[in-house]
Amino acid sequence: METLTITNGDIYTPKHIGRGTIVIHGDTITEVTTSGAVPDKANVIDATGCMLIPGLIDGLVHGGGGCDTMTGRVADIQRVARAHAAAGVTTLVLGISSASMEVINGALQAIANVVDAPVDDGARVLGAYVEGKFGSLARNGAQDARFITPPNFEEFHSMWAASDGTLKVISVAPEMDEDFRFIKHLTTFRTDAYNGIVIAMGHTDATYQEAMAAIDAGITRATHTFNGMSGMHHRDLGAVEAVLAHQDIHAELIVDERHVSPFWGDALIRRKGTESVGLITDCTELAGVPPQEWQARATYMPELEAYRLDAEKFVKAGAMYLDVGKPTERLAGANVTLMEGLRNVIDWGYSLEDALTMATLTPARNLGIANRMGSIARGKAADIVMLDPNLSVQSVILRGKLKK
Repeated sequence: METLTITNGDIYTPKHIGRGTIVIHGDTITEVTTSGAVPDKANVIDATGCMLIPGLIDGLVHGGGGCDTMTGRVADIQRVARAHAAAGVTTLVLGISSASMEVINGALQAIANVVDAPVDDGARVLGAYVEGKFGSLARNGAQDARFITPPNFEEFHSMWAASDGTLKVISVAPEMDEDFRFIKHLTTFRTDAYNGIVIAMGHTDATYQEAMAAIDAGITRATHTFNGMSGMHHRDLGAVEAVLAHQDIHAELIVDERHVSPFWGDALIRRKGTESVGLITDCTELAGVPPQEWQARATYMPELEAYRLDAEKFVKAGAMYLDVGKPTERLAGANVTLMEGLRNVIDWGYSLEDALTMATLTPARNLGIANRMGSIARGKAADIVMLDPNLSVQSVILRGKLKK
C-alpha cells in the first residue's frame, strides 16, 4: 500500500490543532502531528496556506450533479456520488421519497450496488434513507401522498431485502405506529438483524407527548427538523418541541437558509448544542450544478419569479418547489451542497470548529460510523478536504487517494 503525506496544512480534526502533518497509509490515517517533523516519503502534498478538514457527511440527499436518487439507475447514483465528492462531501446517505414499492425497491437496489462497489472518484455511499413512505398525510410536504402508508413490516422487509441490508435510516411518523410496535421491534433487533439501522421521526403530526414517548421507545433522529413536523405554537406543542427538549435525539438541520430561517437554525443549535445537531442539505439533483447549466434548460416565468424545470418542479428563491403559484405550493428540496451550507452556518456566527463538528463528527456518531469516519485521527478513514482561506475546495482525498 502507498503512503501519502500531507504537510504544512492548518488541521481541523474538527477541533483546531494548528499547522501540522497527516500521514496516510493505504486508505487509513496513521499519524497526525504538529511537531513539524516530516517523514521522509516521496509522495508528499504541501498544503501551505490551506486548511485540512475531515470530509463532510451529508446525512440526507436526494440527488446531485443533475441526477436524482430515485431513478433506479446505478450510473445516476455514481454521478450523485461524484458531484458531492467534488464539493468536499465524502460520505452520503441517499434519500428515498414516497413512491410505489416497485420504484422504491429499484432505487434501493441501485444504491446498494454503489454501496458495495464505491465509485473511485465519488463520495462513499453509506446507504439509503427511506424518508416519506411511513409518514403522515397531514405532514407529507413534497412526499407523494398516494403512496404513504402506516409503518408496516411487509413493506419494510421488502425494502430491507431490496437494499441488501444497506437501508441505513428509516423515518416514521410515530403517531401512525400503533403502540410503537414497529419502532420497538427495530430498536430491539437493530444490531442483530438490521445492521445498525437508525430510526428517525419525520413527516409527523405527533403531539409533544407522542413524540417524546417515541424517542423513549427508540427513535434517535429527527428528519429535517422544523420541516414536515408538528409544533411551533406557543400553546399546542408538537414534534418540534420534543426534538428541542429531548437530549437523546439527533436533530437534522437543513442549512440552505430557505427551509429553515437562520434565526431558528441558530436557536436549534443553541438549545441542543453542536453534539446533537447534524447539518444536512436535503438537496435535489441540482446540487453541484452551476446555475447557468440548469437555467439553460429551464423556462423562466416572471409572473411567478421562478424557473420551471418540468411539469411539476420549479426553482424559486434558490430552492426547489412544487406547484408554484397554486394553493398547494410547497418546498421540495434544497439546491446547495453541504459545503455551501457550512459557509452559511459560519455566517450565522459559528466557528469553523463548531460548524465542522455538526457536519462531520456529530452525524458520524448518530449513524454509528464514528469509529471510522467523521474526524481526522489515527486509525480513521483517510477522507480529507483541503480548503483555501475562503473555504473553497482545493483538493479532496478519498479513501487515501488524491482525487482533485
